[in-house]
This record gives sequence, structure tokens and C-alpha cells, in this order.
Amino acid sequence: MKLLASTDFAVRLLMLLAHRGGEGPLSVEMLSRELGGLSRHHLHKIVQNLASMGLVETLRGAGGGVLLAKKPEDIRIGSLLAALEEDCALVECFREDGACTLMPVCRLKGFLGTARRNFYRELDQRTIADCLPLKK
Repeated sequence: MKLLASTDFAVRLLMLLAHRGGEGPLSVEMLSRELGGLSRHHLHKIVQNLASMGLVETLRGAGGGVLLAKKPEDIRIGSLLAALEEDCALVECFREDGACTLMPVCRLKGFLGTARRNFYRELDQRTIADCLPLKK
């Protein structure tokens, strides 16, 4: 299963915020640099999405920036990916307006749906905290 680039950046953003949590809010400029030069426009969209999910808070003004709204150990990876990828059709028959001519007899959709659910269920055993470097 291939994740959307925006999902990849969202997960890495949460990991970065968790890793640097004690530093206070992190600026968009700093986050953009740390995420390999991700454009500010793309980063703003990702931050807005994560904020609407209740995972990050944004603070305006001097000293403002982005910070985690939940503890890293409370953010389950599988649930996060499922929420970020909910509009992404794995194959044509997963689309609402899908044009699959095999639909009445094909069983592939069921197999893929089960695999996707198992993928998320397996990842739900891990949290953002589990993705952080081990402390020495």
C-alpha cells in the first residue's frame, strides 16, 4: 500500500513535534526546513488538516507556531493513516463513481478491503511515541 505524500509529511510532522515537544511551538519556517524544504503552502494545508483532527494546535503572532494537541502516546498510527487516507481509493472499485465492469462477479474488492483493515489494525498497535528515537 502506498501512502499519499501528504500523509507521509503529516506523520513526519507529528513525529517532529513530539520529538521537539519541550521547545514550545515550532514555526512553519522551521518545520518546512526540517521536513526537507516542504513548501509553506503544502505545510499549511497539512497543519490545517491535523488541527481539524484535534492533533495539533496553532498559535499566531510572535512566538507562535505549531504544537501537539495530544500526547504522542495517544496518537495511534493506524487510526491516523486511516483518517488521512479516507478519501484515497485503493483501486477503481473503491471509488464512489468507480467504473468497474467486473463489479457483479469480482471478489478482489473484498480481499483488498480486508487487507486494508488489517494494515490499519496492525499499525494501531503503535503510536507516534513509538516512532521517536530511543532515549539513552
